[in-house]
Amino acid sequence: MRYILNENQYLFLIEQSSYEKGIWDRSTKMLDNMSKLSPHTVATILQIGTVFIPVAGPFISATIGLTDAALYYKEGDNNSAGLTATFSMLPFVGSVVSKIPGVKQLGSKGMAALSKKISGGANLTKAEVELANTIKAYTPTIKDELSKMAPKVKSVVKDIETYKPNFVKKFGEKKYNDLLVKYLYDGIDKKTFIGELKNVKNPNIRLKPVFQGGADHRIFQSVVNPNVVIKAEVRPGEVDKWFGLFKKYPNIFPKIFKRGRVKDVDGKLLSSVVLEKLEIRSFMKLWDDMEKILFKSQKGLPYSNQITNLEYLVKHIKEPSYKKIWNSVIMESKKNYPNLKSKIDEFYNMVDKMYQISPNPDIRKFNLGYTSDGILKVLDI
Repeated sequence: MRYILNENQYLFLIEQSSYEKGIWDRSTKMLDNMSKLSPHTVATILQIGTVFIPVAGPFISATIGLTDAALYYKEGDNNSAGLTATFSMLPFVGSVVSKIPGVKQLGSKGMAALSKKISGGANLTKAEVELANTIKAYTPTIKDELSKMAPKVKSVVKDIETYKPNFVKKFGEKKYNDLLVKYLYDGIDKKTFIGELKNVKNPNIRLKPVFQGGADHRIFQSVVNPNVVIKAEVRPGEVDKWFGLFKKYPNIFPKIFKRGRVKDVDGKLLSSVVLEKLEIRSFMKLWDDMEKILFKSQKGLPYSNQITNLEYLVKHIKEPSYKKIWNSVIMESKKNYPNLKSKIDEFYNMVDKMYQISPNPDIRKFNLGYTSDGILKVLDI
């Protein structure tokens, strides 16, 4: 077979060739247990990737999760690399997604896996056969759309390879994918795209908070150490209000590793503290279970006399009538959830400890959690 490159560096088939015959021979072996995939369909699908052989490298560098494509490319198998890169890019192409919903459902990694199965002659499911046939039907559209994208990707590939790792570490794959789509569809220009990739401060701290925090602080996830979080103040001096207590009562509050500074989304420096990370989901479930008991105990009372939630009750247990209800909820919770008896007692004792430290402790559903050893601690005073 013989190929030529046009002025835009796209490959076109110009005559019948041994390569085309090779594709046909390989395609005849690709049979599904449930349904046969036409050899002509396989040949057509495999040829989709040939359009991108000259630019497979940039596409691989630009997209996420293309381990197989990168491996093919390094091994010199540009045909498989081109096809895998092409399939992985299909979820980014709006016109393709609207016509072929299965592309969006599989996503970039799922499409890459399908490409690998097709090019490797693996058995396909009935749904995969249908998807492959649909892709074949829209081959001209796919080639046209991805051919328009290729030069844009190629022009920024060096910047992507340099800056993408920190961007993804900081913001995650989805945000990178969204940014790439904006650039590919002229939502932002090249300069803005590169600027967004480069503008990453503190890549080892994920800017999206683990929790929204309160009016006084934000809590951020560490990327490099999943066992710690960074608690940053919103207003100057907020860290100083609780730092001493956290250090004084390590059995109540998370372990403190160090103080420091972090930059928020706007680049503002915030005083912060690196703390051990607590697992809050289990405590939230315990809280919900106890709140169900509280709710059941209020049935039959006038609404105006009901205690609407556990947080309100805990905040008023210094008052005798509320303390009585609190003790009743603890007893009923242990009866209804005997497997949680030790956890309920631990929470009960923690509430007492918090009131010994502060007259108005901030005891809420989202403010407590368990250490890696299963010990209950409090995130805020």
